Amino acid sequence: MPPRKKQQIPYTVLIVEDELAIAENLLLALESEGFSACVARNATVAFERLGHEPYDLVLLDIGLPGMDGYGLLKQMREELQLTIPVLVLTARSTLEDKALGFSSGADDYLVKPFALEEMLMRSKALIRRSRQLSDTAFVLDYGPLRYVVAEQVITVDGREIKLTRKNLMILELLMRYDGRVVPRRRLEEYLWQGEPPSADALRSQVHLLRKALSGHGFDGIETVHSIGWRLAPNTTKS
Repeated sequence: MPPRKKQQIPYTVLIVEDELAIAENLLLALESEGFSACVARNATVAFERLGHEPYDLVLLDIGLPGMDGYGLLKQMREELQLTIPVLVLTARSTLEDKALGFSSGADDYLVKPFALEEMLMRSKALIRRSRQLSDTAFVLDYGPLRYVVAEQVITVDGREIKLTRKNLMILELLMRYDGRVVPRRRLEEYLWQGEPPSADALRSQVHLLRKALSGHGFDGIETVHSIGWRLAPNTTKS
């Protein structure tokens, strides 16, 4: 039997940047490399998203309106207990600035102006390093569902199930949300990184996923009217 070919799921990046032109350039550069990215223009919005949505990397400007990037870093690490890699992007270039960034919880530091190519290289390296540290033991569990990330294997009550690439992406995001509602827009961004092919495309993909899972005895995907989908709370293990 030939070795299993892993399905490529786009890494998700949160860009925290108040300058629109810079944010758009970062967004375009990341999407051109296959990342799924979104922008938060201030720390309050970023904190809210980080508390409810899973990300693989944060690109963080320090000079934000209101709470600055250092404050957000502290909240990420201390209040949310997040270990997501953070690449600081800032015009502050002194050794003291860099020391403060790293002591606040940054994983890397890039001084503006910078080449987008360097930002991409550093982003990929941070995600790769993070995955190497976690993927060999990283498993998502939800009720009878288990997803072994490194092998990209989904099982229901211990029985492996074959899913299409987009169905696997949907289920992974639902499991990462751990019973919370995944908004329609978030799923569409994750699957297509832009506009979906039609208004019914996501609904059709969820229908196919439900059909595949129900064939293995799992009927735990709930529709939250006009908002999105979630895994049913009563499917979690006690």
